[in-house]
Amino acid sequence: MVEQLVAFALGFSICGLIGLAFLPLVSARARRLTLKSIEERLPMTFDEIEADRDLLRARFAVEKRDLEIAVERERRSRAGEAAELGRRTAALVQAEERIRAAETELAARDALLTQALQHGESLRTELAETGARLATREQELMAKTGQIDTLTEAHRALKAELESFRAQLQQAEARNHAFDARRERLIAKIKAEGKRVEQAEAEIKALRDLSDQPGGVAIAELRSAILDLGRQVVAQDQARQDQAVQDQQAQDQVDPNQACPTQP
Repeated sequence: MVEQLVAFALGFSICGLIGLAFLPLVSARARRLTLKSIEERLPMTFDEIEADRDLLRARFAVEKRDLEIAVERERRSRAGEAAELGRRTAALVQAEERIRAAETELAARDALLTQALQHGESLRTELAETGARLATREQELMAKTGQIDTLTEAHRALKAELESFRAQLQQAEARNHAFDARRERLIAKIKAEGKRVEQAEAEIKALRDLSDQPGGVAIAELRSAILDLGRQVVAQDQARQDQAVQDQQAQDQVDPNQACPTQP
């Protein structure tokens, strides 16, 4: 567009210069034609000739002034066109500078866009990897949820078993209390048997003392009495042993019931 305007302005200027170059030729031709027409109209008086010359001079002056005005107007228009052309040239230079700056900025933005696209691709890759990890974590969470459900069921079963163990423990404690009472009774009985044994030993000692005295009881009677006391003592010992065995068996039956609640 600017090149077309410059070409138009140059063409117009050249045409104007060519017109100014041919202007003297046109003026001379007009003068010759005018003289020829005057010569054809002769003979005339001197006054008419002077008047005709004055008219021709006036017309020529008017035409010359018109041509001068046209030339001045053309010069002004050419100066305005030159100024406009200069302004447009400056605007064109500024536009080219702006275009270069825009191209530079566009290149920078293209680089930024390339970096942004690369960053977006990396983010997409990271997002895909994160999605895969999340899917894996979700599967692990589902598996752990199943394990938690299984553990919950196991906990419920263990809780029910614990309740049963507590009931058994209460029963075992009741039996233990009964066993303690029975043990107290057996201890009291053993103490009584011990006193009886001591009494029997005292009696045996007394009988021995009597057997050692002269004129005392016969030796056969003493031996018989000693054997009876010995049999009683053996029977009492055997009864104590049997009772101890029964107590041990009862303790063995109570101990597993007391140990079971501690397992959960």
